[in-house]
Amino acid sequence: MTAQSQHQPQNLRGQEDLWLRYRSNLPRHCIGVARYLQSSLMHALTDQLGHRQLRLNFEPYLVLVGEQGARPGELAEWLAISKQACNQTINQIEAAGYLARTPDPLDGRARIVVLTEQGRELLQQGSELLGVIEGEFAQFVGAAPLQRLIGLLARLYRGLDLPALRVTGNAAETGSALGGLLPRISDHMMQRLMELTRAKGHPGLKMSYAQVLTLIGPEGGRIQQMARIQEVSKQAIAAVAKELQALGYIRREADPADARQLVLILSDRGLQLLTDSVESVAELERELQSIVGPAGLAEIQQLVAALYRALHLEEEIFGEVEVSAEPDLPQLASRLTRQLGQEGAAELARLLAPQAEVLI
Repeated sequence: MTAQSQHQPQNLRGQEDLWLRYRSNLPRHCIGVARYLQSSLMHALTDQLGHRQLRLNFEPYLVLVGEQGARPGELAEWLAISKQACNQTINQIEAAGYLARTPDPLDGRARIVVLTEQGRELLQQGSELLGVIEGEFAQFVGAAPLQRLIGLLARLYRGLDLPALRVTGNAAETGSALGGLLPRISDHMMQRLMELTRAKGHPGLKMSYAQVLTLIGPEGGRIQQMARIQEVSKQAIAAVAKELQALGYIRREADPADARQLVLILSDRGLQLLTDSVESVAELERELQSIVGPAGLAEIQQLVAALYRALHLEEEIFGEVEVSAEPDLPQLASRLTRQLGQEGAAELARLLAPQAEVLI
């Protein structure tokens, strides 16, 4: 037993299945892969192509503004944020040279946000880079399964009634469909999970808390590590951690691996939040299943999970995923039944019965 596991046995004893469900689910995998896409694109654009003023949170604004432009109020509604917060980010993007405000041609009293020439060039370059990343993903899961995943995500996107993607110029021909779909679907998942979990007795939750809560594993989490993964300052993570501690979700203890550091541990209330969030994940997955069907959702889950594993995402938080040569089929069947429901699991079994092919 490691020093860390001795450090917090109350978080581990009898909680193995809970942690497994918390780590291994469709929303976490989608959010992780989407974050990888966005982070990889960001670094390529800043380090290789010189977009030094670019920030990760600019991406949804630029994509949603697109060729037609959009009113700030529309962007705030699409992004589920306040108009004030939306305008603050628009100001930053405008200062960086990618967006501009101009009179609305349909209403001279209003103004819309449009891409500048520099913004158009950025989107074109980003689309081409995402196409390269998508090619790497095809090596992990196969070109045909990746195209099936894109088709299923497109169905999901339309079914969720998410704002139309507004690509510019020939970006649609050269770019990545996955890079357009997955981040917006992941944003929806995060917002919906927040709504569902708040309703379970956690009204004080904020979207910013995910920067800390999602990166606390069975043996806790460290501020420096969280800041590096999220690509934000340690001060920003420390401020969120302070709020979570005041709400009773976490506590700070000396790090057994380094007495000079602190480790963030889920409190009993934090473990209840984890339990409630897992239940919210199950509710969300049922909502998604109603759009793409049990078999469609199962294939999305399989392929996104394969990408998540191939990219080794969050292994430093939760450890490596052990893939047994002889999987525990009863446990797998139990998990699928829980996620898909009895009818969904039966439909999946009928679809898989005549197939000898293993997709993942």
